[in-house]
Amino acid sequence: MSRINFYNAQSNYPMAKLTYDKADTLKKSSSDTNQKDEIFISAESRRRFVALKEYDPQGFLKLGEEFLQRDHLEQRKLDFSKSLLDGPDHTPGKKDIELDLVHYEFRDGTLEDLIYKKLEGKANNASHLASEIAKQIRGAVSNPDATVEERAINRKTALKLSEHIAENYFDNPEEAEEFLSIIHKFAQNDEMREKGYVVIDNSDIAPFRPYTIPTAPEGYINGGAYAEKYGKGSLFEIFRDPEKLKDYTKALEKNEQKWRNEIINDFNVNQQMVESIIDKAEPLSDEYIRDIISKYF
Repeated sequence: MSRINFYNAQSNYPMAKLTYDKADTLKKSSSDTNQKDEIFISAESRRRFVALKEYDPQGFLKLGEEFLQRDHLEQRKLDFSKSLLDGPDHTPGKKDIELDLVHYEFRDGTLEDLIYKKLEGKANNASHLASEIAKQIRGAVSNPDATVEERAINRKTALKLSEHIAENYFDNPEEAEEFLSIIHKFAQNDEMREKGYVVIDNSDIAPFRPYTIPTAPEGYINGGAYAEKYGKGSLFEIFRDPEKLKDYTKALEKNEQKWRNEIINDFNVNQQMVESIIDKAEPLSDEYIRDIISKYF
């Protein structure tokens, strides 16, 4: 099956060539033949293609010690894969057959569904292309194991690809503008997730910092954040233990202002660091975009 290999700094080996695990498979049948064609997709591949929950309360910020090094971004050697097929066989016409084998069904209102409805009738297997674009746009959700830099590169590449599609494959300018507006909105939400905000797509709730709540007045710090600074269990665990609660109350009275400043400062420092990484990230090349376009249009 054809897929888009976006940037992955952890390995030089194309992810599309990873061995499939038949012990844990997802089987899909081709609607174009009388025989059933089975595609075995590993648990890892399935995880990457399924739209995950709106956000992870544990957060997606992955900033290791490597990002504290001043010259990390300069030292990293970027190796971009340009292969779009799983195997070395690039027989003419084979890609078209492979693209037709799988069709994805999406929940209404998801980014995948919104993209698919815009690309249906324009792209070869619009559902597959929609799945790939949405996965990279919402990288903080679909690819939490990657670094902030990797997700930023892939997000910007997906945006660049979407802009090319809007410019060249939409006859109606208003429809093209709506297509890009949807994608940019979800991309902005994902960047807010990267910075540490809690974001709920398709909601009237504005992104908010994890140490507060959406309806709270400015400057509010929730009990869970203070409990984390206290360091002796979650707020739920503290309230279940009278001795812990008593000790926590005393500690809070003594350290509330200090903890408040630390909570806000830590968030701001992380946010600034992520913003710097995202700003420096560059999308993949025009040649790479042309390669993708040639497979789907």
